[in-house]
Amino acid sequence: MHNFRTTHPLTRRDFLKSAAAGAAILTTVDLQGQSREESFDLIVAGGTVLDPYNELNKTADIGITNGKIVEVADSLPRGRARRVIDAKGLYVTPGWIDLHTHVFVGTASNAIDADKDAGVYTGVTTLAEPGGFRGTEVDAFRRDIVDKSLTRVIGFVNVAAHRNEPDIPMQGSWKLFDQEITIQAIEENRDILKGVKVLASIVHAGNLGTTPTKLAVQAARETGTHVMAHIGKAPPVVQDTLSLLDRGDIVTHSLRGFPGGIFHANGKPVAEAWQALERGVRFDLGHGAASFAWEAARNAQKHNFPIHSLSTDIHTGNVHGPVWSYGRNMAKYLHLGYTLTELVRMTTLGPAELIDEPKELGSLSPGTVADLTLFRIADQKTSLTDSLGITETTDHDVQPVHCIRAGRVISEMNIPPAS
Repeated sequence: MHNFRTTHPLTRRDFLKSAAAGAAILTTVDLQGQSREESFDLIVAGGTVLDPYNELNKTADIGITNGKIVEVADSLPRGRARRVIDAKGLYVTPGWIDLHTHVFVGTASNAIDADKDAGVYTGVTTLAEPGGFRGTEVDAFRRDIVDKSLTRVIGFVNVAAHRNEPDIPMQGSWKLFDQEITIQAIEENRDILKGVKVLASIVHAGNLGTTPTKLAVQAARETGTHVMAHIGKAPPVVQDTLSLLDRGDIVTHSLRGFPGGIFHANGKPVAEAWQALERGVRFDLGHGAASFAWEAARNAQKHNFPIHSLSTDIHTGNVHGPVWSYGRNMAKYLHLGYTLTELVRMTTLGPAELIDEPKELGSLSPGTVADLTLFRIADQKTSLTDSLGITETTDHDVQPVHCIRAGRVISEMNIPPAS
């Protein structure tokens, strides 16, 4: 263990059927003479458990039954489990949560497979699709992506209710908006929709400036959800966008280079970023193909400006570099000098808090869903490239070994090449 500062993919239907079958067996059959209450489907044994929610950082066993965590203890009797995973030498955390991925396959041209490329086969148990679908497409999003994925998939609905024509920016025409449709979509799909996505840039908003952001804020306030605001090429300037956001709203693409980002050319955060932070606005990485600069990341460190969520913005344009995977994002932050404790918080509890699920999805508390990621810090030279094409080399990589989703173990991890 490092001394850092402290088969074929299954369909969702197969997954749920197998989980139900396992539960049925446990209600009728004793294991090795033990009662149901004394038995586990799975014990994750001997790993270093890192759980920021419960302030755990120790070697422990985790007992899982019927897709739930039932016990966390220094030691659990291995003979009482159907299966034991030897986690010695591995870190065990709540399941990784990626709040910015593009997985609406079939409609979005840049979408990737939710399970194989962004989800459970890369160590991520929960991911969000922010804005790839409109209010008129929520049913298709649920049917084609949410219901067919092993990974838990949630979303932020695009503030534009209708899909744009190729010659019109995504949120660049009045005819694309319908607040009744957007608000109704959230009200009727609260189990999977966490808020509204707006793209605050001239590329996406055309000549409408801050109007799409104002509409997103209105829809979020009416539904008691959150805005996720993409910041990009002005207009609108980032200061105007930040000034519209309030507690619980999320800024993504927080570490893009100047101009257009939340840092001045001299490296200091703009005043409106500090003011937003004080109001309770939260900041998400959203790496992507154009939104992570080493210089901006180091500016954030220098000025103690926090990043609350370490999302990838992964899609076909960056899944083979510079993003690669969630683990590779984490490797970049180890390289920057963040502690493992800080890193785990930014990939588990931090994003869970942003979607109002700190305990259920951001902890290893007994009674919560058994979503866990088991990973190692691999000793190997690894090339890390930002969105400006600047490559730095590190001696470590973050590699998932097992991903447990609602008690189901996936071990065929998709590890990107080191260089």
